[in-house]
Amino acid sequence: MQITVPSLLRIKPKAISKIGKYLAQKKCLQIALFWGEGIQELLGETVKISLENSEINIISEKVWASGHLEDIFEQSLELAGSKTKAILAIGGGKVIDCCKYMAFSNQIPLFAAPTAISNDGFCSPMSSLLVKGKKRSLKTTLPQGVIIDTEIIQKAPPKFFFSGIGDLISKHTSIFDWKLSFKRTGEYVDDFAVMVSFNALENCVNYPDKDLNNLEYLQIVASSLLLSGVAMEIAGSSRPASGSEHLISHAYDQIAQTPSMHGLQVGVASYAISYLQEQTFHKVEKDLQRTGFFSFMQTNPLNKQEFLEAIKLAPSLKENFYTILSEKNNISRLLKFVQEDEFINQMLK
Repeated sequence: MQITVPSLLRIKPKAISKIGKYLAQKKCLQIALFWGEGIQELLGETVKISLENSEINIISEKVWASGHLEDIFEQSLELAGSKTKAILAIGGGKVIDCCKYMAFSNQIPLFAAPTAISNDGFCSPMSSLLVKGKKRSLKTTLPQGVIIDTEIIQKAPPKFFFSGIGDLISKHTSIFDWKLSFKRTGEYVDDFAVMVSFNALENCVNYPDKDLNNLEYLQIVASSLLLSGVAMEIAGSSRPASGSEHLISHAYDQIAQTPSMHGLQVGVASYAISYLQEQTFHKVEKDLQRTGFFSFMQTNPLNKQEFLEAIKLAPSLKENFYTILSEKNNISRLLKFVQEDEFINQMLK
């Protein structure tokens, strides 16, 4: 199996002002530039100057807001008929997910410049898109380049950062579920993917100075999320980064009147799931506390009743996906735990 990983990685202050230089180094001189909503106004001048200084030709430029596959497919056809040699996506998860699919469809390089680190999707081999109105995860390829300006992600609201933390902490429970599936169903487990995913988590939670003003810490978190995405490419599936906790989050998206951010939901769900897994329980609790995730969720809680309903729905969302929720009586055990546990009830209201 061939594994593709980014060959250009720049995670440091002022990286966005050198983006033209990075593209020129890769000989990507004719690009389509896609912005997330609201990002062009913030970074447009800096990016344009950098691209012009490196003689990068912008073939087309758009602010991208749609997550519908039909719109993305239409845009892909436009790119196919142009002289575009690479795509540059600057913004949040939606524009990067859409551009990953466009780049995959046209077999051209993608350079992703996320402006927030709310999950590991900016460097994963899948895109979360709307297909006939329903969110689906579709196979894509990883970006050829990832450029993260730590000064920019520092300016994002704290919820984006803690969403990324929640997505990282979920590797405890997702890896447990993957190994459980091996024991129960014989599903193949890639040990290298497990190691990469787990080390990404450990690098983050063991870093001593967890201050959001510390750019080095933001670099560590961004690098850890990137490695989590690479682990999925190695495994050929989402298994090293997504388990029963992600099923609960997806179910919460469907049920909640006002869903929260993906990583925030996943972080809370990881704590709940760790109770069933037992051996991950104290690890998850400890990591939620020492990263500041628990404190953040105390003031930004999820809806308790909707969370309980999401637990009931979760096992039905993905066929042939064995997790701890597949085990007999675990749904009722988990519902009872969520009703009674003091720690989780400070993250649910």
